[in-house]
Amino acid sequence: MNNGSFNLIRHEVMLSPEILLTLNLNQQLFTDPRRIALLKAIEQTGSLSQAAKQIGISYKTAWDAVNEINSLAPIPFLITATGGKNGGGTKLSAYAVRFIQLYDLLTQLQYNAFNILNDDNIPLDDILKITAKLSLQTSARNQIYGSVVSIETNNIAGFVKVKLNDNQTELKAYITQQSVERLKININKTVLLLIKSPLIELNDLNENQLTVQVEKIATDGHFSEISFSLPSGMILYASKLTSEVNRVKLIEGQQTTISIDPQHIIIATLV
Repeated sequence: MNNGSFNLIRHEVMLSPEILLTLNLNQQLFTDPRRIALLKAIEQTGSLSQAAKQIGISYKTAWDAVNEINSLAPIPFLITATGGKNGGGTKLSAYAVRFIQLYDLLTQLQYNAFNILNDDNIPLDDILKITAKLSLQTSARNQIYGSVVSIETNNIAGFVKVKLNDNQTELKAYITQQSVERLKININKTVLLLIKSPLIELNDLNENQLTVQVEKIATDGHFSEISFSLPSGMILYASKLTSEVNRVKLIEGQQTTISIDPQHIIIATLV
């Protein structure tokens, strides 16, 4: 304590949770990590008894588990063959293989979800932003969140106006009427705007005109990447031939105008 005030010191602690995904059907245990391990061992060995040994449980426990799984599943998980030239055995159905893939995916998503707790810039009250952070990767350099403020379309196409998350900047994006309906676009819906950096123009010729400041210019001699800041502090990136950057005499610290064609903005959202 100094002069009657407190200093808050933040300690960065990375969570390493042990996430055990359990699924119940009809209020009965369907799958959990041990049962998934058993199913994977059956797929690997082709034998229920060998699978039970592999994961360290009794044959009876393994038999009871697969019996319960099969009785609860809408499609049988296990296919059992008796006799024959291969001596019989047990294998997973195609449905079971897909289920295990989904189970592993859900488990990984849960681990990833805990990781975003360490990023204060990700709001936890918006499913689109969380989903995009967890699983969405695109080549678009500019990925900007916002909310729809107006929709102006006819039976074929038109424009959607989006207010960005800085609550200052608005961008207009071209969209077909079919896409409006397919994406269920409506007023106040959260959307993600994708803009590839070469499509940001170093002029004021397009409908979306933005006053920006040049923050940084990085070049390899042939291409240059320019970082622009909006008045709100939001950053946009443009990628241009260095000869074009030199032609417009762009320098760091300069205030300038850039523009974006509405047809060069892609709208993504959850439906």
